[in-house]
Amino acid sequence: MRQSLLLLLVSLLAFALPAEACFGPKLYLGTGTGARADVLYEVVSLYVKEKTGTESVRVELNGKQPLVELRAERVDMVFWDGDTVAEPALLVVEGGPALISGKRPLQDLQFTTVAPALRKLARLLRGEQVAELAARVEAGAPPAAAARRFLMDQGWI
Repeated sequence: MRQSLLLLLVSLLAFALPAEACFGPKLYLGTGTGARADVLYEVVSLYVKEKTGTESVRVELNGKQPLVELRAERVDMVFWDGDTVAEPALLVVEGGPALISGKRPLQDLQFTTVAPALRKLARLLRGEQVAELAARVEAGAPPAAAARRFLMDQGWI
């Protein structure tokens, strides 16, 4: 009787405590700093999350070379402002950086829907929209809120 009561109490406590779950793999996006980088990361990560269920983790490169980090597989994708590279660009925004992909998002079966989603976003997103969002962020708007509102207003999520 006593053991049953103790087991019941332990079970109730276990179910009453808040739980955090990890539902799958995450993509690591290498970014720069500043309003434009903040906006691009938030738009991309939110769009990918809504369309594919895949979460993203922002990795600020803080002066590190984006392609070096990508090729060393410390990040899965990077925003790249330089010359054309061998790695595929999944998103190119006029007047801004391209989102270059490493091997993992393209070859890992867990991410099969990510590249098509980003290619669709690339067809939708325009440079002036990103510039307007960056201006909002520079004026004090939180990047995540600005990105969510923008994507919802466009009907993209």
